[in-house]
Amino acid sequence: MSYINTGYARNKTLTVAKGSYSHAYDLCAGFVWEGKTYLSLSNDGFAKLSDAEYKQRREAFIAYVYSLEEGLQSDCPDMTVGSVEYNTTLCPLSSSPSQEEE
Repeated sequence: MSYINTGYARNKTLTVAKGSYSHAYDLCAGFVWEGKTYLSLSNDGFAKLSDAEYKQRREAFIAYVYSLEEGLQSDCPDMTVGSVEYNTTLCPLSSSPSQEEE
């Protein structure tokens, strides 16, 4: 399977901090949401998710985390903020327009 380096880094950890409470959730961990099983992923498997697969997993994972913490959705209405960032230092792009790798 090939993938394209877009220069965007994806965060694998979702950290919820509320007052003195802080908890980190791992997006690579397996979970079940709305009858669909999301298997745990290795770092390589996580890196090779397509944009669509990543977005689908992230949205399901956020909904799953909201279900675990009462009142969390009203306190943290958009957990997608900061989930990806453009970072050409961590994700260096070559001068070629396409960075497909096997």
